[in-house]
Amino acid sequence: MAEAAAQAARDTRFSTSRASVAMGARVEGIDLARDTDAQLVSDLHGLLLEHHLLVLPGQTLSALELADFGRLWGSLLTHPATKHEDTEFVQWIAREGRKHRFFPGEHPFGSGWHSDMTWHSTPPRITALHARVLPPAGGDTAFSNQHLAYETLDEALRERIEGLEAFHSGKVFGPDVEDSVHPVVRTHEETGRRALYVNSTFTRHVLGLPEDESERLLFRLLAHASRPEFVYRHRWDVDDLVMWDNRSVMHYAVADFSEERVMHRIVVQGGKPR
Repeated sequence: MAEAAAQAARDTRFSTSRASVAMGARVEGIDLARDTDAQLVSDLHGLLLEHHLLVLPGQTLSALELADFGRLWGSLLTHPATKHEDTEFVQWIAREGRKHRFFPGEHPFGSGWHSDMTWHSTPPRITALHARVLPPAGGDTAFSNQHLAYETLDEALRERIEGLEAFHSGKVFGPDVEDSVHPVVRTHEETGRRALYVNSTFTRHVLGLPEDESERLLFRLLAHASRPEFVYRHRWDVDDLVMWDNRSVMHYAVADFSEERVMHRIVVQGGKPR
């Protein structure tokens, strides 16, 4: 009865709809600059655990307001790359794309499929991205459900990677940025579900394996992890706020534009992956 009452109360505050089959929920009818309180954050937290990603359109938040919203979820991490002039806890991501300029061995923007800051000893549990300036077309972000990726591996491969750890490096952002070792498969602290936890941007090698074997294993895992069946592709509108569970979701910024694209990002500190 209590759970049904809570569900009914939540539904009167905003509406939700599925963003895709693989993951995601669209949440409409709230203004985070005005309506945010502990109950709303609790409701959104429940939806995030269920759907792994939330789309909240029409959020006219300043950088300081975005940081304040993030602190309702936990401590914010800073990022060694560009920071907003008003607060170091909001990353200012502004660039022009390199449409159709792909180079062998390189990803546009220097990144491919990844979970944020996996080089950190306690990587973010939540990332939120707020669209400020968008190109006329293109610039989508794709997201992949890593619970589904792990659960659909064949049994032999799941057994092979059980207990393995991988080395993640943040040196792409500078020589003083830390490196970390994390499990290839992590267990979600709140739901207990397992997820693949390697990526093409920061994962360098699997510990205890020869280099060629490590590369083959990572290639196989990463090719599987980004299968279209696991992916939600978000087409941005200005003032969209998309937040996702960085413990179970990878993302990819699609570089199919050449005009300016400006995003604000916050990351909420997580624990040590287990």
